[in-house]
Amino acid sequence: MHRVLAGLALALCAATGFAQPWPAKPITIVVPFGAGGNTDTIARLTAGHLSRALGTVVVVDNRPGASGLIAAKQVLGAPADGYTLLMATATQMVTAPFVNPNFNYDPAKDFAPVVNIGANAFVIATKSALPVKSLGELVALAKQQPGKLSYGSGGTAALTHLSAYIFTKRAEIDMVHIPYRGAAPAMTDLLGGVIDMYSASPSEVISQASGGRIRLLAISSATRSKELPNVPTIAETFPGHEVTTWNGLVARSGTPPEVLDRIAAEVVRMKDDPVVLQKLEEAGVVPLFTARAAFGAQIQRELVMWGKVLKNSGIRAE
Repeated sequence: MHRVLAGLALALCAATGFAQPWPAKPITIVVPFGAGGNTDTIARLTAGHLSRALGTVVVVDNRPGASGLIAAKQVLGAPADGYTLLMATATQMVTAPFVNPNFNYDPAKDFAPVVNIGANAFVIATKSALPVKSLGELVALAKQQPGKLSYGSGGTAALTHLSAYIFTKRAEIDMVHIPYRGAAPAMTDLLGGVIDMYSASPSEVISQASGGRIRLLAISSATRSKELPNVPTIAETFPGHEVTTWNGLVARSGTPPEVLDRIAAEVVRMKDDPVVLQKLEEAGVVPLFTARAAFGAQIQRELVMWGKVLKNSGIRAE
């Protein structure tokens, strides 16, 4: 009788899909950029919180390259069980598929939005040796030397690229784009004077602002940043200019909705942790904690918006 009951119990668990409680093993958050950048910082904050909340190990796996294609494919190649997540940016979910034929996936169909954690603008930073001290002076110098000044990015069609691209178009200046494999090497070459400009996430330049090795000329948000109050907005020179990006968790489509809901609910609770909020603020990140349905709607809107920009841009991945 005991064996019969045990067999019925196992059959019931298998039929209902609850043979094991979730999570039953470590979770991996795949980061499409190298260690030390804005996305990596947010991923590690999230991993620490989820590890405590879920009582399991949460590992951060940095997989830089190809504007996030390597990381995206790693997640798409894993089972749809919630144990492999992507700390996505607008690059992987919105912009890169328009300009890179190797991004042979449909962001809206192949990924399931989980939660959008935070947004950030971009800071126009120049090397200290460049003889400019304001955005107006940078534009004037670039117009005097068309095609001579350079700007770096974390990769072709990464938002660090597109934010600078949109700025140069609005300012009607010609600068040479130099893509890197992530934000860290671009920032290194800016500090080393190899490139003239970099449109950086605030977390990359806040700590460098007082060192004298770079100059912060303007920020792409609609209003000035609390962390950089003396840095004017680009909109103060070019009214209406605003470019931002975000970092959010997505999973492979087909992941059980109850798992997605559990992850989203736990991540949203990060907004109640003052330490997390302080660290996000210090990195220049505006906390959002937008859960599944609203996050998915945002991605759909941005696919339409960026599609209009990129289809006529001529930008193509190398």
